[in-house]
Amino acid sequence: MRSKNLQSLIATGRFTLPAAILISVCCWAVTGILMGMPLARLLPGFALCGLVGYLLVEMNNAFALIRVRASAQTALYSLLVSICPALYGCYSGQAASACFLLALIFLFRSYQGENAPPYLFHTFAFMGTGSLFVPQLTYLIPVMWIGAYNFRSLNIKSWVASIIGWALPYWLLFGYAYLTDRLDLFFAPFVALTHFTPVALLSDASQIATLSYVFLLFGVGAIHAVALGGEDKLSTRSYLHFLVLLGVCCFVFIGLQPALYNHLLPLLWICVSILGGRLFILTHGRIANLFFVCAVIGFFLLFAFNLWTLL
Repeated sequence: MRSKNLQSLIATGRFTLPAAILISVCCWAVTGILMGMPLARLLPGFALCGLVGYLLVEMNNAFALIRVRASAQTALYSLLVSICPALYGCYSGQAASACFLLALIFLFRSYQGENAPPYLFHTFAFMGTGSLFVPQLTYLIPVMWIGAYNFRSLNIKSWVASIIGWALPYWLLFGYAYLTDRLDLFFAPFVALTHFTPVALLSDASQIATLSYVFLLFGVGAIHAVALGGEDKLSTRSYLHFLVLLGVCCFVFIGLQPALYNHLLPLLWICVSILGGRLFILTHGRIANLFFVCAVIGFFLLFAFNLWTLL
């Protein structure tokens, strides 16, 4: 125990996840009390975040992204969600992030092209479902195809399966809209794809501070995964490189369309939680310990600042 620093003790501890969940619950409760938000408004968002956290554990167990059976990625995800009180009631972004994570799991399962068409069908079916909540998720479909190509699972059959999978939720939506004589529901996602706000820098201090914090965690985690991933299997390195690509695309997307900040930030949380959790689990030394301590302190300061901006 004496040979372990604070970072190792916390990141690999068995009580890390319960402690992170407790902190998260306290953050949600404090926000609900101070902002006068009813419990019924907070529960759906909290449940969606819990679903994503569970899927992150299953994802790591299935693909060994952190090399050990760890829950640091879920703990980090819980904390990242908690630092943004303004997004507690943003159900569309959280629902889209859950669909996005399920799409990633099926995409990773298609690695090396073994039975690729069904996996890509499910991947893009979840991407299509997520785009019903956040239509701009459709713009990430080419990135998913790039991932499938890098995983050697993209061919004519799997590409056609991906198109059918993406279209399936829209077919169902069209049937519902037609039967209820509300075709505007069907056309709404496509109309939203044509709306572009002027390119501008983020002006909200809370958003700038939050995105800077997330970018710092992502940047350090991405450098560690890319530069020091030689001990991982080839498949794991491919998964991590694709997560880095997705994260970069999300940051660029937010930079080009800052109005979508609330909807795209939950997607970033997934990439950052995996890369950041891996960073905290696998790194050691004084500098790594100092960065971990600063990240923890930054979490509490950022939550207090973001909550203060809402009052």
